[in-house]
Amino acid sequence: MPEIWAGELGELRCASASKGTSLSTTAAFIQLPPKTDHIFMTPRNFSTAVVARFLLNPWLTILWTDDSMKTVPTDYSNTMQDPADTSTLDLSEMETGTEFILMGSTSPYRGVYVDVTGTNAAGTATMGVSYTNAAKGWTAYSVTDGTNSTMTLAQDGLVYWTVATDWTPIKLSDLYPSTAAQYYSKMPMYWTKWTPSVALTDTSITVVNLSSANRSTSYAELIEGQPLEQRVSCGKIGGLGCIEALTDAGTANLIVNVACRQEGALS
Repeated sequence: MPEIWAGELGELRCASASKGTSLSTTAAFIQLPPKTDHIFMTPRNFSTAVVARFLLNPWLTILWTDDSMKTVPTDYSNTMQDPADTSTLDLSEMETGTEFILMGSTSPYRGVYVDVTGTNAAGTATMGVSYTNAAKGWTAYSVTDGTNSTMTLAQDGLVYWTVATDWTPIKLSDLYPSTAAQYYSKMPMYWTKWTPSVALTDTSITVVNLSSANRSTSYAELIEGQPLEQRVSCGKIGGLGCIEALTDAGTANLIVNVACRQEGALS
């Protein structure tokens, strides 16, 4: 029986790897082009697996400052979440006080998968992550840093934590007046601040993608060959940023096709 995709579709492409992103019991993160309006997913090629598990994860607002937010930060939201964009965020010799990353979402998230292209090969620094509290300040998370072998940002990995009950959404301008005129300061968001324990000394540390991990691990499930088609909103505050997927056991593949509206373009 032929499959019918409802809606007037424009550009259509595969967001996963050809023939489907490889899945195992460790989560994979499949980024969606920022202008995606439709997703079409089909799990296939099961080996031992009974189901493919997945979550739709929120879009992150990603900001970089090198002056403690005294001036407007650089916005890396699209750069770090567009799978077709190979631009990088340079974290070489990142300082502890004046330089940090801010990531915000309209819903809580339990971590961020970091795709490191230029790995850290010097020092023993760890990565600290803090969250916004009700007093409009910062509270430190206890994190598990999957990028840390002997130092942070030494490999790809998920940096994650247990979502705090007192994590509070705030307008960023309440913390940093320099952002008052920016689009991302008009919406209260759950923010995290990322800063190393000591200054990084490697001169060639770069990150190419940052993908949020859903606040929940209560995954939705699909059996082999079961399709899912859904209208979505990507690439903006309150929208989706990526798909998190894994198996219950063994291996499988997940095909993720994406499309935009007929009058649009995916990127």
